[in-house]
Amino acid sequence: MKREGITSIGAVVLAFLAGQHHNLHMLLLALGLGSAGMTFLQAHPVIRGGMLLLSLAMVVLNVRSLGRRTMSPGMRVAVVVLNALALGAIVWSLRTFGLGGSVQ
Repeated sequence: MKREGITSIGAVVLAFLAGQHHNLHMLLLALGLGSAGMTFLQAHPVIRGGMLLLSLAMVVLNVRSLGRRTMSPGMRVAVVVLNALALGAIVWSLRTFGLGGSVQ
């Protein structure tokens, strides 16, 4: 594999991790890891709500970017999959904790 290919794959992996840090955090919480973080989010529901709103805003911006003609088919698939994961995490968070942040 050429150096450009390795660099490109590394860039995609880093972009994925940067864009999905909130979802990865929520996954850790769902698995029972990081309860201290959840205690903080329950004590400060405004911060949790802000995180959810920012995640939703990023989904909206990513969906808008699908209209660009210069986007490759592979990138379109990645955008759709990652946005589906983000929406899934948002819905899970709202169903599990509601808007107030406490466990129901």
